[in-house]
Parts: sequence; C-alpha cells; structure tokens
Amino acid sequence: MIRTLFTLIFVAIQFVSFSNVTIRGMAYSYAGQTLAIYQIDDYISNHETLIKETEINSKGYFILSLEVPEIKKYIIRVNNAFATLYLQDKARYTIEFPEDINQRVQISNSKEVEITLIDLDSTDINYKILGFEAWMDSYISDIYYTRESDHGNFIRKIRSFKDEVERYYSKDTSSYFRDFLKYSIGQNIENLQFIGAPSAQDKFDFYFNKQAILYLNDAYMTYFNGFYKKYLFQLSGTKANELYVSIARGDLYLTDSILSTDLYLKDDQLRQLVLINILKEEYYSNYLPKSGILKLLTKINTTTTIDLHALIAKNLLTNFNTAAVGFRFPELLLQQKGDSIQLSSLKGKYIYLHAFDPKNPSCNADVGALKKLHEKYGNEIEFITIYPIPDVAYTKIEQRNLDALNWKKSSYKIADPIWAKLQIFSFPCYLLIDDSFYLVASPALSPIPNGNYQTIEKTFYDIIHQNDKE
Repeated sequence: MIRTLFTLIFVAIQFVSFSNVTIRGMAYSYAGQTLAIYQIDDYISNHETLIKETEINSKGYFILSLEVPEIKKYIIRVNNAFATLYLQDKARYTIEFPEDINQRVQISNSKEVEITLIDLDSTDINYKILGFEAWMDSYISDIYYTRESDHGNFIRKIRSFKDEVERYYSKDTSSYFRDFLKYSIGQNIENLQFIGAPSAQDKFDFYFNKQAILYLNDAYMTYFNGFYKKYLFQLSGTKANELYVSIARGDLYLTDSILSTDLYLKDDQLRQLVLINILKEEYYSNYLPKSGILKLLTKINTTTTIDLHALIAKNLLTNFNTAAVGFRFPELLLQQKGDSIQLSSLKGKYIYLHAFDPKNPSCNADVGALKKLHEKYGNEIEFITIYPIPDVAYTKIEQRNLDALNWKKSSYKIADPIWAKLQIFSFPCYLLIDDSFYLVASPALSPIPNGNYQTIEKTFYDIIHQNDKE
C-alpha cells in the first residue's frame, strides 16, 4: 500500500514537472469545439505536429498544460482559425480568441486571427518580441521617407537605432530573443533598398558565415528564406544550366559539387539546406522535372548525416504527396456506415471526386444536375462525394440534399489535413482521376455550365467513347 501510494505521488510529481506551461483562456464563439496546439517542425516545409488538444467548454473557456523544453513559436488552431504564440518554460498564459465572423466561405486552416494576451509578464518572450516589433515599425515609418532624399541621414538613423537596441537589450540573457533581434533587424531594416545598404557579401558574412543554423528561430529562417530566395536563378547562366541537368538526373553528388563552387555555399550544412530550399521552391514552379526533385529529396532523407535535414526532406515529400495534375493521386480512405475502402481499390475506372458542403447554397444548386449525370454515366464512371463533419447537426433540408447523393460518400473533420492534401479550398469542388489513378483535372468541370457554357458531361462522353474513336 505504501509502495503504491509512493508510486502515485511520484507519477503526479512527474506530471507536474512534465507539463511546465499552462494556457487558459476564452473562445466564446467556439464553445464545445476542440482547441489544438501544434508545433512547427521546420520553417522550410512548415510541417506541423499536434502537441496537445482540449475541449472548449459550453461557456467558451478552456485550459491545457504542456511541456515546452525551449522557446519556440507554436500554432493554436480552432476549426479553420489559427493564431501564433511563443511559449517558454514555466510560463502561464491567459488568452482570448476574437469573435468568429467567418461565414464558412473556406475550409482550409488558413484564417489567421489575432489573440489577446492578458496580463503578460514583461519577461515573457511574447512581451519582448511584440514590444520590439512595435518599436521597430514605428521607427522605420518615421525615417523611411528620407531613404532617397537624405540617404546620409537615413543611414545615420539606422545605425543609431541598432545601437539603441543593443544598449536597451544588453542585459537580456535569452539567446533566442537576442538572435530574433539580430535577424529581424536584418530582414526589416538592412534589406531596405537604399544607398549605402550592406552588400550581399556583407550580409552573408554577418548573418551566415561560420555561424550556427538556427532552424527553429523564425526570424532567422525568414531571413534565410529571403537571402536564398529563388537561388537557382541567382547563379550564373552556365552554373544554373549545369544544376538543372544534375537535378533532372537526380544526381545528388553532382548537384552538391556544382553548388559547392558558389561563394555563399562553401559550408556543407548550409549548402545542403539551400539545396533543399531550392527543391521545395522549384517543385511548385514546374521549372525542374518533379521526378528529379523527388529523387534528390529521397536521397537526402536517407543519406544525410544531419537529422533535421532528413526530417525536412521527409516533411517535403509528405507535402508533395498531395493532389497534383499529372501525378498519381494520393491515397484516400473512404469510410461509410462502418465500412472503409481505399480509393485506389477503384482503380480501373475514372473517378469523379466531389467535395460537398450541405450548408453551402452553391453546393446544393449542383445536386439536381449531379444526380442526372450519375444516372447517365454512373455505370462507367465512379462518383465519390466527400463532405465535412458539421459542428452543428445538418438541418432536415441539408441532410436530405446529402442523402440524395446515393453513391459512395465519406466525411472528414473540417480540420482534417485531407482537404489541404487534395488542394480543396472551397465548396463545391470537383476532381477527375483517370483509370490509372492519376489526377487529370483539378478543379474539374462541374455538372452545371461555367462562364464558357462548359460542363463535365462532354468529358464523360469522350471518356466512355474513346475506344470508339480508336
């Protein structure tokens, strides 16, 4: 009995010490919903990992505790609204979410809101960052107009501001905050275009040369992304062409060798991070062959000795596993009435994937035309509908419209990453997948005419009769 009691006390002590940060607050518009805290894994892929979640009670109040081993920026999500908050060891936060005025016009987690921080301690990282940014913004706005007309005085004012910041924060012992100051000034002041501004070489020497890479400091990564933005096109013509060929081949050794000749890429670790960033940028630009990009990222993921680079490469590969025209469609698990099937199991037929929200009038306007299409082409083309799980039960009319779609349907939470994975950002939305499970149209034509009087019906007719033409 004594041993059991001791064990319980020990576990309780462990729990208290493990959960060293508490967040409480109000979110009146989100009563009964889930509030979640996400960690930003890296600032190249911007991949997020769920850390903790809690339910907002019926009165709109919530509280949760979590472990924060070091200062980092976190994301707080409720439905499609999110806010950012820095967390630090042993802190207690009281926050308030603003009233939700969203009219459900989009479904992605992309509506950033400003939370109110109540009774914030002056030693807290948020207090210091918010105070510094307000100071810097005000200072820049006061002197910016002299940038060209009186550039000598402008430069003196810039130097004076930097000296004043250094004096004011000289006794601050937070390395995170000190680095934040350095790279925020670099991004917001030294990157201004003015006569006498630091050269690219000056910036490289001060911000990158022989210095640690601060992967989880957002100010550092913002500066990094700006300095090395579209770096493939900052290279000389010959070198850029050579790099294009090496990436297209998926040759990691040759790609690294070409980049190593660049003045700002001598450091092995920095060079590999820049390469990963180049691959991320060019994947979405369609300039470089995607096959080569994916091959290089896979090699980096499996061969690099830098754990964070392996993680970033893995996260990017996950991000790229989204719906993209011309590529294999990402796997999707369909669930209905207790049964589940993989969407790829329907391979062999064209699939018309329909994203539907019964609460959206535009979606309901399509129902009649959609049902007629299904009656005419449903034997040859697979119709699939996906829809969000509602926060409030559907009305009788909404449920009736949903039930009218008498084919395979599957529902997902509004915060489920599946919507972003499929690149669905509004309702209604249609995607067309071919019989080899490759995405051929996103968005695809709808059942009702667009501005050019086009519908998906001609496409269906051509698909069904393509053998006749051959």
